[in-house]
Amino acid sequence: MHNLSQDTDEIHVEPLPFQQIPNWVFESDVSPTAIKLYLVLRKNGDNKRGTSYWSRKKLADQMACSIATVDRAKSELISIGAICYIKRKNDTGDWTSNLYHIHTSSNHLCKYLASKMRVGSPKNDATGSPKNDAQTNNHIELRTNELNTRTYGDENHQACNLLADLIEANGSKRPAVTDKWLSDMERLNRIDERSWEQITRAIEWCQADDFWRGNIMSPAKLRKQYDQLRLAAQRGNKQSKFTKTLDWIRNLENETKELEQ
Repeated sequence: MHNLSQDTDEIHVEPLPFQQIPNWVFESDVSPTAIKLYLVLRKNGDNKRGTSYWSRKKLADQMACSIATVDRAKSELISIGAICYIKRKNDTGDWTSNLYHIHTSSNHLCKYLASKMRVGSPKNDATGSPKNDAQTNNHIELRTNELNTRTYGDENHQACNLLADLIEANGSKRPAVTDKWLSDMERLNRIDERSWEQITRAIEWCQADDFWRGNIMSPAKLRKQYDQLRLAAQRGNKQSKFTKTLDWIRNLENETKELEQ
């Protein structure tokens, strides 16, 4: 009989992907939904920095709940000092996803994202929107630093390299896959919520099209023209189906004529 007490015995545990939750969060009075949100933010973020930038819609989809439920869970986590966050704008000035900081110890005065988390961003009385004060500028600076030092996933690199390879295959000089390329491609996936499968199909289609291959020479152009590409591809598919139907009818007519002769 095997004796586990022997010094030579070893217990091997297969490494599995998992997320950890601090006891103080687990044992708090927050709802199970808030605990789930905490784990989802940790899962879909940068655990080295403790940050996550998933949109409220993507968080709701991941948690199989409404955006309003995500907002309530977020408020619970903020109330116990488990997370803090800042609102962000993109390059065109439009509001985009929040940047969250996930705490491993309770912290109501976190200074990672802003100088004073307990003081809300000053509001413009007329518009109700945050002013461009020192705190907001600090948020922008911190977010810029995040982008400048962040790492990108394999799918992001694969999409950028696919575009560069196909551009070269079409006779142009192969463009360098720069940080801007990676950032623009990542935004197409994260902010515009295009799956990597959709992005791959769009790249392959545009680089096979005589017109679009000369217009889509970077991820920034791909992101800007994505909807036009999608509509053009749909029109092309309809025309292709129509052409195949006509060819089938012509072949059928020819076969009928041969049989009558």
